[in-house]
Amino acid sequence: MKKIALLGLGLLFFVSCKKETEAETTEPTVVDNGISGTFEVDPSSTIAWIGSKPTGKHNGNITVKNGEFKVESGKITEGKFTIDMTSIVVEDLEGEDKGNLEAHLKGTNKPEAVDHFFNVAKYPEAVFTITSFMNEGGSDMVEGDLTIKDKTNKVKFPVSIAEADGFVTMTSPEFKINRTLWGVNYGSKSIFDDLGDKFIDDEISLQLNLKAKK
Repeated sequence: MKKIALLGLGLLFFVSCKKETEAETTEPTVVDNGISGTFEVDPSSTIAWIGSKPTGKHNGNITVKNGEFKVESGKITEGKFTIDMTSIVVEDLEGEDKGNLEAHLKGTNKPEAVDHFFNVAKYPEAVFTITSFMNEGGSDMVEGDLTIKDKTNKVKFPVSIAEADGFVTMTSPEFKINRTLWGVNYGSKSIFDDLGDKFIDDEISLQLNLKAKK
């Protein structure tokens, strides 16, 4: 009887472990929201940005000038977008302060500052190409190649696809990228060690707001 009882306990433990392992390795699946097709990006599409420093932060928008993405049963299969870097707008300032910061970000104010940030005369466009789409922890995610100033790095962030008012939208919550990976080094304390508290955070917060039609 003792051997039978031990055998039963062993089988119960094995089945329990197997179920736990299966639960741990089960991948969430993308929910079909009924959206399928190829969608062309509307020029009203934008990327909101926030740049921070110890004394505060600034925010604004950049225009997504063109692009398209394909969706099959709620799953993004491919996409490519061109970002107009000359369209950088600062929204938290007005007048001369607004103009000065926009010019500094674009590199159009002073010759010695042309490459502090995005140098839009030399690099007027950035490009994001979607390479994969997956569900992680219940959230739909896109991964792709982001090219800024001729440097390309992988980025991944959550997205939501929805349909309303004749448009299909692709939106994201705020996500962050490290600007120094693209050679945007001005005011970075990870690049320059003599800035004290006069640095600008390496991470920029971005938020995608795409509108598109078939």
